[in-house]
Amino acid sequence: MDVDSLIDLPGDSGIRIPFSEVGQRLQPCGLVNRTGNRSWLLTFAAEKWLQSREDAYLISVLHAHIRFVGELLHEARDGITQSDLLQVAREKYDCSWSTLDQIRRRTAWLRSSGMAELDFNHKIAPTSAGLAMLEHLELARPGNFRSRKSVQAGTQQDVLPEAHLLVRELLANVDLADRKHNIGYIPRTDGDTFTSIRKFVSAMNDRVSREEIDEFASSEFGLRPSSTAAALSAFKNAGLMEQVGFSLYQSTDIGKACLEASHDVDLLRVIHSKFSFVGEMLEALEEADTPRDLATIGRKRYGLPREDIAEVRTRLQMLRKCGLVEEVAWGRYHLLPLGRSLRMELPTAGPGDTQERDEVSSDAAVDETSDRFAELVGELKEAALDSAKPGRFEKAVAEAFSFLGFESQLFGGSGKTDVLISANLSGGMKYSAVVDAKSSASGKIAETQINFDTLKEHRADNAAEYALVIGPSFPSARMTERANSHKVGLFEVEALVELLRQHRMAPLSLPSLRELVQGSGFIGLCNTEKAWAREKRLHKLCDRVVRQLEAEARNADEVTTGALSPHDLYLILRSEAEEAPTPEEIGSVLSFLSSPLVHAVKQVGQKYMLLEAPRITAMRLRVLAANFTIGDAE
Repeated sequence: MDVDSLIDLPGDSGIRIPFSEVGQRLQPCGLVNRTGNRSWLLTFAAEKWLQSREDAYLISVLHAHIRFVGELLHEARDGITQSDLLQVAREKYDCSWSTLDQIRRRTAWLRSSGMAELDFNHKIAPTSAGLAMLEHLELARPGNFRSRKSVQAGTQQDVLPEAHLLVRELLANVDLADRKHNIGYIPRTDGDTFTSIRKFVSAMNDRVSREEIDEFASSEFGLRPSSTAAALSAFKNAGLMEQVGFSLYQSTDIGKACLEASHDVDLLRVIHSKFSFVGEMLEALEEADTPRDLATIGRKRYGLPREDIAEVRTRLQMLRKCGLVEEVAWGRYHLLPLGRSLRMELPTAGPGDTQERDEVSSDAAVDETSDRFAELVGELKEAALDSAKPGRFEKAVAEAFSFLGFESQLFGGSGKTDVLISANLSGGMKYSAVVDAKSSASGKIAETQINFDTLKEHRADNAAEYALVIGPSFPSARMTERANSHKVGLFEVEALVELLRQHRMAPLSLPSLRELVQGSGFIGLCNTEKAWAREKRLHKLCDRVVRQLEAEARNADEVTTGALSPHDLYLILRSEAEEAPTPEEIGSVLSFLSSPLVHAVKQVGQKYMLLEAPRITAMRLRVLAANFTIGDAE
C-alpha cells in the first residue's frame, strides 16, 4: 500500500488519515518499524499478536513501550477514579500530563481488552484477567525518572577515562571463563552502587576488624551483620578487599587504585574482570533494550545460570552511572557512544565461550509436552464455538480436567452428565463434580441452554458434591443469579485455559483446586491466583537459597564457616524482593533440600551447608521426576 493512501479509521467516525500517519502512531507502541522514507514493517510482536489475537499479549507489548500502562493497572487494584489516576501518574511516576486525555486513552485500551472495567462509582479497577496479567508484567518503580536527566548530565563524557595501570594489568590477564555469574548483594546509597563501594573500600583502607566493619555498616547503611557478610562476600569476589588475618580485612591495592580516580569507570572495569555479562551487556544492548530481554541473552549466550533480572538491573545501574547507557523510555535502555568506546576496549567473551548449565533433559521434557499442551488449549477454544459438534467440546473439557490431575470420565449422551471429575483422595478430602460442557457458535451461552434441574439430578445420580457448567461466556446476570441459587458454578473457557497455563507452570494440588470447583455463580481465578503466587515464590526461593549457600561455601570464613542459618538467609534475602520470604518459607525450603531423597544441603547445628553443585541437585530432581510413572491422561 502506498504510504500516502488514505485509510478509514475503525468505527463510524468517517475519518480518513494517510497510511504514513498510522505508521507514525503505531511505531512508539512497538508494533511497526520504519524501514525507509516510504515504507513500514510489522514488528515481531505485532505479527505474534495478529496470529494469537490475544489482547493480553497486546497490552503487554504496549506496556513494554509506553509509560504508565501496567502501572495504571497496578495503581487501580482497589478501584480509583481517572482524576486520581492522573494525580498518581504526575506525583509518583513523573508524568507531565495536565489533562485526562492520556489517562483516558490508557483506560480505554485496558477496558477494551477486558483487563479493566469502570464501575458504577466511575472508578477504574482491574478484572480477574487484568490481575492475572499483572503477575507477568515488569513494573517500573515510582520516582524512577525524576533524577535521570541530572544524573546523565553529570556523568556523560566525550572521552573514555584512561584506566589505572593496575586496572590495565588486571584486564590484560583476565580469565574470562573463570568469572563469577552473580555479583550478589551490594548496598546502595540513594540508589547508587558505586558510592557504597567507595565508602566500604575507603573504610577498609587500613586493617579493620569484622566488629569494626559491622559497626560501620550499621551506622552508615543500617545493615545487620548478616547483610554486611553478604556485602563483604561481593567485595571479596570483586577483588576490592581481602581477608588479611583472623577477622581482619583490608582494601586491596586495586581497590585503593579505583578510589584515586574521580570517575567510576575503573570500578566498572574491575567488576567486568570478575563477573560475567558486564562488558558483554554493552554488546547485547545493540539488539535488546529491556532488562528481561537482556537477561534472556545473558542466559542463552553467555552462560548465566538463570534469567536473573535483579542481576541485570544491578549491571544496568552501574553502566548508567558511568554514562555508558541511558534510560530513554520506561524500562528501556540505549547504548551511548561512551559505552561503545568501552566495549571496544574491554576483553569480552563471545557467545557460548562460557559453560552453560546442563539443561538438556529439562528442555527435552518441556518440548515433549509443549505441543500436546498447545493442541489442548487450541482445541478448547475452537470446540467451544463448534456448536454443531457438542461431543468435541465435551471431550476437550474432559482432557482439560485430566490435565489438572482429576480422574475425568467422559459420558455424554441423553440423560447423562457430560463429564464426571473425581479427586480420589483419602478420607474427607475426596470430592467429585459433574461438568456440563456447553458450546455456542456466537460465543455466548443463553439461559435456555442450561437446565439447572437436570444438573441437580446428575449431581445426585453420580453422588457428586458439586456441579459446573463450562462455556465460552455467560453474559446474563440473571443466569449467574440462578446458578448461584442452585449452587452451580459457571466457568468460562478463557478462565479454564488460563487455569491450565498457570497449572503447567505451578501445579496446584487437588485440595487446592477444590475451592474453585465448589464455587457457585460466576467463577473467577482470584482464589487460585494466591495459591499460584505462593507456589512460584517457593520455586524461586528454593533456587535462591541454594545459590546463596553456594556463594557462602565459596567464600567461607571463620565466622560463618561456609554455612548459614535460616535467620541468616532471611536477613540476606529479605531485601532482594518486594515481598520478602518469611522465615517459615525459608524453613520449608531447607527441610525439602535436606531431606534424604534430595540431600542437597546438610544441617549442622542451627545452620545449613551445601553438599554439591546446584546443577547436580537439578540433575537429581530431573531424574526423580523421570522415575514417576505417568499415565496416559497426564
